[in-house]
Amino acid sequence: MQYKIEQIGAEFSSKAITGLENRFNKYSEQGYKFHSVFQVQKPGCLGIGSPSITYLAVYTKE
Repeated sequence: MQYKIEQIGAEFSSKAITGLENRFNKYSEQGYKFHSVFQVQKPGCLGIGSPSITYLAVYTKE
């Protein structure tokens, strides 16, 4: 099984949702199936700035 992990951000406008939908469709055409989304915290710049929250999408391919 192969995995593809992609950062998809934390805020979505209508345009961004359409872009995400297009990426999901593109990966589906490549044989990947959507698996899950999970939240992660990214450290700030050089480890001293404010951390930010983002989401990762996970796709699988057998």
